[in-house]
Order: sequence, then C-alpha cells, then structure tokens
Amino acid sequence: MTIALKIFFVIITYLVGSIPFGLLIGFFKGVDIREYGSHNIGTTNTGRVLGQKYAILTYALDMGKGALFVALFRFGIIPSEYMILSPLLYGVIACLGHTFSIYLKFKGGKAVATGSGMILGYAPLLFLVCFAFFFLIMFITKRVSVGSLSASLLASILAFALVIYHNGFEWNNFHTPYNMYLLIGICLITCVVWWKHIKNIERLFMGTESKVGFLTKKSR
Repeated sequence: MTIALKIFFVIITYLVGSIPFGLLIGFFKGVDIREYGSHNIGTTNTGRVLGQKYAILTYALDMGKGALFVALFRFGIIPSEYMILSPLLYGVIACLGHTFSIYLKFKGGKAVATGSGMILGYAPLLFLVCFAFFFLIMFITKRVSVGSLSASLLASILAFALVIYHNGFEWNNFHTPYNMYLLIGICLITCVVWWKHIKNIERLFMGTESKVGFLTKKSR
C-alpha cells in the first residue's frame, strides 16, 4: 500500500503540474493565447494577450501547482512515509509537468512560476527574497526574461549558501531541511528555466527582446 501511494503522489503531482492554466484562462475568455505574442502558455504571454489581472491569476495558479505537494510533504500534512527522497522532488516533477505537459503533447511553459512555487512550498523566506529580486530586476530592465533569469540564478546561489551554512560540506546531512536536495532541486529548475529562455537570451544579445507591456495593459 505504501509503495502504491508513493507512485500515486508522483503521478498526481505530474498531472497537476501539467495543467496549462494560462491556456485554460485564455479559452475561458475565448482566446487561444498560443496564437498570439510569444505563443507561450505562461504568465508573461497571458498578460500580454489578456492583461495584468489574468497574468496575476495565471502566475498564482502556476505557482500553486509547484507549491502544493512540496508544502504538503514539507510540513507533514501528508506523512513522510509516502514521500520519495525529499519534498523538493515533487516540485521538480510539477515543473517538468508544466514544461512537458501531457495535455499539450509534452509541450509547455518555462517553469518560472511553477519553480517559484516549489521554493515557496519549501522555504518561504527564500522565495520572498527571490521574488523581490525578480521584481527589482524586471522594473530596472523592463524585461520579464531578465528578471526570471536573474532570480533563478540568485535562488541557486542562495541555496548553495544555505546548505553550506547549515551543513558545512557534509552533503549527507539530512537532519536539516537545508540539505543537498535543496541545492539539487533548485539548480535543476534553474537549468530548466535558462534552457527554456534560450531564445530570450539570444534576443537580449541582439537587443530585440520585448519589454514589459502587460503591467499597464487593461484586462479584457
């Protein structure tokens, strides 16, 4: 029974992570957001097509699916006997669901909101620092992509610092929540975020990357 429940939670995490909330919100408004803007299903393109209100809603929902099972295991709401390795594993799985959605023929978003949800569900203070940094960089550069790339990189650096501070170089110490799984989980998501932003990075170097527009755009 225990093994069956472990498998169940892995599968349900992936299925929840695969839900394309931005696309569903667009359908509710009679719009397929994949036909406009960057053709992405995430927060930025939802905001670009539908406006600020729906960007915030999409971000909250995508973040929630990244945080859900991480928090349930992290704070003991679901007993740890049904968990594999670490709560962070479920955040990584949710991000992979978002990026390779079974509902969209294994296509999807860039894992920024869902990845931030993983951090929120496990280490809320770390999330707040990275979230504030994201907005700072975004408002300075006027580009969401730069904020996303910078915040994900900061998350990896801070995760490394937290692990070193709490464990030194004893990577096999699992008596603190700030163990190697925190660093591995966040670094994996950072890699996914940067990989999914390759085209954005190319446009940044060419000076053609779009600036933020949806923050002042009225919702439909």
